[in-house]
Amino acid sequence: MATGDSQQGPIRLSALIPDFQDRLVRVMELADAQVAEATELDITKDSAIQRTLPVVHPAALMENNLARKGIWQSEPNREQIEFTYTTEDVIGSLTIEYSLGQLSTADMELVSWILGRWRPGNPKIGFALRDYGRACKVAWGGNKSERLKQALHRISRTRFTGRVWEQKSRRHTTRHFGIFDDVIIHERKNSFDGPVVNEEGTVTITLSTFVLEQLEGQQFVRLNWGILRTGLRNRLSRRLYVFLESQRGFSGGTLYEITIDNALIETLGSSDKKNLPRFRAKLQKAGEEIVGADPRYEEVRIRAAAGSNGYVLHVRRKAA
Repeated sequence: MATGDSQQGPIRLSALIPDFQDRLVRVMELADAQVAEATELDITKDSAIQRTLPVVHPAALMENNLARKGIWQSEPNREQIEFTYTTEDVIGSLTIEYSLGQLSTADMELVSWILGRWRPGNPKIGFALRDYGRACKVAWGGNKSERLKQALHRISRTRFTGRVWEQKSRRHTTRHFGIFDDVIIHERKNSFDGPVVNEEGTVTITLSTFVLEQLEGQQFVRLNWGILRTGLRNRLSRRLYVFLESQRGFSGGTLYEITIDNALIETLGSSDKKNLPRFRAKLQKAGEEIVGADPRYEEVRIRAAAGSNGYVLHVRRKAA
């Protein structure tokens, strides 16, 4: 598969035998632990973390804003096709317009896998439909190809409007963008409306200018695909994991805390805004699952907020 200037392109790890692939992934993860990290910037104006991207890596990637904002629903509403959601803070807002239904955590995983195949200097990412099935370690067949194409369509039709105000310059900026700029699917058919002859369709995606600029500026977080896809079973656990991985935290990145409120519920895509005790119970289980799946996490638990009736999500990670 050609993903860059080279015609041959990098070797797909999914094409290797499973035992060898697992050993290779582990070796590369250990090597990544030696890579130095610096700081990056994103639309939220936070100091960001620079992460060096190797030529071939089995991990997934997520752009920082996509990881931190309430874009992915752990409990999507499938009864409503068109949906608009806005999240705001003191310096800006992000409006999400869904035209083919809300994006789910499954869509989040697909985007992270696609972005993980990105190579600097190339806005296009190519793969076979069946490649994603191999990456997810699921049997290919049935309606899986059709569901994948529907997910790509749903993602490409989701649009964003970002508004940012800069206090120092008094400048206000509005930007309209998507995740993908272009999605091309090639399949073999014997007639225009005929069935697909085989399941060997190929996909070529052109990233949007915004996402490409963010990735080129190293405004992303690297994700462990094995943990995301197989180590975590619960949808809220996966959404929480991506969110936590994008946070720098305090005390050298080892400690992170956030108030458990409606803003966090919306960010994690839960429908429990009217039932905070139930959300906290789900969040506690999700945290326990993350600790069990990723040895870097020492604790992800809920504690009472000091001097109030509220609660805080307390996260402690091992130092890098």
